[in-house]
Amino acid sequence: MKRHNSCTGLRRRSARKSNLLYNNAMEKADRTLRILITAGGTSEKIDEVRRITNSGTGRLGALIAETFAASDRGTQIDFLCSADAVRPKTHTARVTVAGDVSALKAEAERLAAETPYDIIIHSMAVGDYRVRAVTDAALLGSEVLERLSFIACGDSSSPEEAVADAILSPPQIKDAKISSDKENLIVVLEKAPKIIALLRGLAPKAVIIGFKLLADADAEELLRAGHALLVKNGCDFVFANDMNTVRSDRHEGILIAPDRTAERAAGKGAIADLIVRRALARLAEKQAAGEGEKERL
Repeated sequence: MKRHNSCTGLRRRSARKSNLLYNNAMEKADRTLRILITAGGTSEKIDEVRRITNSGTGRLGALIAETFAASDRGTQIDFLCSADAVRPKTHTARVTVAGDVSALKAEAERLAAETPYDIIIHSMAVGDYRVRAVTDAALLGSEVLERLSFIACGDSSSPEEAVADAILSPPQIKDAKISSDKENLIVVLEKAPKIIALLRGLAPKAVIIGFKLLADADAEELLRAGHALLVKNGCDFVFANDMNTVRSDRHEGILIAPDRTAERAAGKGAIADLIVRRALARLAEKQAAGEGEKERL
């Protein structure tokens, strides 16, 4: 009798657990998808009217947002873009503007702190460098001579170190609009933080798709570089393309998976469809794996 009651209780607990897992799975299937998409291109100020800009229209990012919005799942989309980027034509997208790399980093961190994203599509063309200083030949030359004079007076720095320090930290031109009468202008750049390197830390469970743009690369080089970016930054996929195949009327590339398999797509519509389809499928895999782990526990 005790055995019968024990078995019955075990079956009831097992049934309750199965029902709970089923209900959790259904809740996840019905829950609104939380998506972050970056798009456009960053720009770095030289002065208030001049900038160094990465070319990026945001058209593909906007199309990806629209494709997600048109899927069967409800969507909450944060569209993080440059000021001049094309915006998605969907009411489910909330637009946030970030001009330079520092602003993009700050906004991505803020948004990720507010929202646990399911999917992140990082399609923005982010500058590898940002402006460190703006000077001219006369100012820089004077600084170099002054620093070299310190060596003559007993400073322990080498001439190479003195010149390098002068170049990296020269007297700066602070004018809001630098005069066009200047015969020359020297802009010192420094490495900018890699936004893609931050994403996995900001959203550990999200499906993350990065982008890699090369120049004059063949298919093997696209695959190699794209997969290296994927591994280095913990992406689920990377879309790799060559700048020679990116035009207003032409766009093609390959979507690379962790196992180095790649799917080719041509045309922005086909690319958006492929990215959305693979992102949703990968999200379902992750959610199923998570439920399986809970069941084992």
